[in-house]
Amino acid sequence: MSATKEISKNKSAHVWLFSAIGVSLVLGIVIALNLLVSTSVPFKIDLTEDKIHTLSQGTKDVLEGLDTPVTMSFFVSKDKDNMRPELIPFAKRVDSLLKEYERGSSGDFIEIERIDPSPDSEDEDRAKLNNLQGIPGRLNEPAYLGLTITCLDRKSSIPFIDPNREQMLEYDISRAIVEVTREGAPKVALMSALPVQGGPATPFAQPGQGQQNRPWQFYTQLKRDYDPDPTDFGSNLVDLGMNIEVIPEDVDVVLLVHPAGITENAQYALDQFLLRGGNIVAFLDSFSAVAAQSQPQRQQFGGAPQAPGIPTSSNMEKLLNAWGVNFEANQVLADRTYETAQTQTSNNPSVLTITREAVNKDDTLTTSIRDLLMYFSGVFYVSEKEGVEVETLIKSSPKSQLVVPQSVQFNPDQVIQNFKASGTEYPLVLRLSGTFVTAFPQGKPKSEEEVEEVEEVEGEDPEPKETKEDSLKESMEDGKGSVFLAADSDMLFDALAVGRDLFGRTTYRNNNIPLLENAVEQASGGGSLMSIRTRGSGRRPFSKFKELAEEASEKLNEEIAKVTKKEQELSGEISKLMQEQGNDQMVVISPEVANKIKELRTEEGNASKRRRELSRDLRKDIRKIENKIKNLNIAGVPLLIILIGIVHLIIRRIKISAR
Repeated sequence: MSATKEISKNKSAHVWLFSAIGVSLVLGIVIALNLLVSTSVPFKIDLTEDKIHTLSQGTKDVLEGLDTPVTMSFFVSKDKDNMRPELIPFAKRVDSLLKEYERGSSGDFIEIERIDPSPDSEDEDRAKLNNLQGIPGRLNEPAYLGLTITCLDRKSSIPFIDPNREQMLEYDISRAIVEVTREGAPKVALMSALPVQGGPATPFAQPGQGQQNRPWQFYTQLKRDYDPDPTDFGSNLVDLGMNIEVIPEDVDVVLLVHPAGITENAQYALDQFLLRGGNIVAFLDSFSAVAAQSQPQRQQFGGAPQAPGIPTSSNMEKLLNAWGVNFEANQVLADRTYETAQTQTSNNPSVLTITREAVNKDDTLTTSIRDLLMYFSGVFYVSEKEGVEVETLIKSSPKSQLVVPQSVQFNPDQVIQNFKASGTEYPLVLRLSGTFVTAFPQGKPKSEEEVEEVEEVEGEDPEPKETKEDSLKESMEDGKGSVFLAADSDMLFDALAVGRDLFGRTTYRNNNIPLLENAVEQASGGGSLMSIRTRGSGRRPFSKFKELAEEASEKLNEEIAKVTKKEQELSGEISKLMQEQGNDQMVVISPEVANKIKELRTEEGNASKRRRELSRDLRKDIRKIENKIKNLNIAGVPLLIILIGIVHLIIRRIKISAR
């Protein structure tokens, strides 16, 4: 019997020993597999809510198109005693994103170089040579968190990777890769009926300011961005004029600013340019105040005839209809939510100060836009067009309506008095992408000379001429054309967009010109940059806790509100009884009134006590939720693993015992 017990004990010991060895082996295999998969298997599952560990399709397209090695030099200070605490976890997230770029490069064209620019070292000298920005550290020594991207002899740097721009980080890196890998600088062509390269006096000129003959600031900025070399003047920013019939092949972006009076031939040129993969940025206008100033004054009797001025309205109706968009070219938008004060007592609902609420924060083009000033803006109407994706980047509030421009120009107060909100959120800025279909299915429009020739031979039977149809009917397979549309052009004029600081330097009054710069920059980078989304932040707020706390509050807040209301009613009744006694009876109050006041005081005290109890209960419930979440975070996962291990051991023991 004792021998049997001894065998049983030995068997049990062996079972536990083998179980422990088995668990250890399983743990070792899991760790080994994890290391193997993380280093050699290009497969993972991103379960984060905002997919912060997954690159956008646009970035993947950029990486797939690489054919030359690109080096990313990540400068990050490793001294934790000197590095600001909030930047340490952020630097890890940046490093994780760079690893995604390395994995996403199919031909191993991305190389990550990690550099610690410690003080007084060669690496710090290298960081300074790359124009990286040193930030004050906790030990009074500079710390670095920057990135340099190099391809052959071209280099682009992010001097400081700002945590506040974390959502734009992927876009900034991908844009830098495009900058250093493209063969040449992008070429931007301009079409405008306004004197953007310098012009006469304007409706916004201040007293003593004189005539504005210098170029508009946005044009000057584009010259700096795309023509930095003065010896190569005009090579990458060209003026096409308004009567263009062909867009040159080497143009990447066509910028239209109030294209008033645009011809069908010019629209055809734009149509073909878009279909072969070109990008269009257009600022249209329902009523251009700048153009209005060019209108001739009333002609005096016997005076010489005056030249016609610039039309105040601009449209590209033929093209817009083909894209599924219509532009309101006869009325302007009045919006009470974004109206701008013109005097201390008067607002103009058609001078719009656009705030963040109207801006699409999820798009890389507008996520950094904080405020805009739009002057007598038009609106767009969008209808679905197969193959064309339309994104609304900026829109009006529902508290808006359309009015004739003269009404808000001469009597805005009357418009406010008669205002009736439409309840419609009108699109003010759009972006179109996808597969476009030509607006000219019959081919290039005939010129006036060709029309006259046809009229001359009418009635005759001329020999038919062989014609070669070379017009594109839809977007080319590799074409990634896009269209950016804004409903106002006056917003680019200097008096609405820029100002001067105390030292006379030009400063931006708002984000009007940055909006144009973003649109041109993104368009010149191609369709890949446009499809890059803003990233979710790695910083996770306690949203679940807030949600549970709000649920707990809802349960008791209603009862607290009722008790508080009862308390206020009782206090009001007491005050009313006291007032009814009159000033001569305030000292001696009748017994009935005194008893009534005493009862009300008792009820008031009970109500106040009940309110305090409910408030204490609410705080207790919130603390319970907080402690519950803490306990789950601290102990929940380890307990779950332990439970799984125990269940596994029990099952194995049962199976072994059954043998």
